[in-house]
Amino acid sequence: MKKLTFGFTLIEVMVTVAIAAILITVAVPSFTSLYESTRVNNNIEKIQSILVFARNQAITYGRTVNICSYSTATSCGTSTDWSNGIRVYIDVDGKETELRAIDSFNDSDKVKASTKTMTFSADGLSSGGNIIYCPSGKADLSLSVSVISSGRVSYGSAGNSC
Repeated sequence: MKKLTFGFTLIEVMVTVAIAAILITVAVPSFTSLYESTRVNNNIEKIQSILVFARNQAITYGRTVNICSYSTATSCGTSTDWSNGIRVYIDVDGKETELRAIDSFNDSDKVKASTKTMTFSADGLSSGGNIIYCPSGKADLSLSVSVISSGRVSYGSAGNSC
């Protein structure tokens, strides 16, 4: 009489585990790179979006809107390092009203601006400047947002600079 066996042999399990280990070893670095690239794109789009928002608010309110690095809810940072976040506010008669803010970025990422603050005037014109987003010190993945004096906001490659 023939005995029926169910399941896998030890050799079949070992071969399956070995193949899975090889596939994981090859796939994980690709997923890490994909994750970083997606994170960079999401954050650079947030920066671009908040700058466009600031310009729109300046035109809507008919007042100058300021953009600076985030220090606290009521104050700006004092350097061109914007890694702690970005703050958009309007100053009416010496009273600052925060319109929007971006929380700090990933701890290993660097966000550098060409100036300490940027402004949009009531007619949509800007003081201009650049913000470079550099993920984990990897210059090849860096992107920048540029604001020209006419108020146009655009983003693209940072040219491998961090």
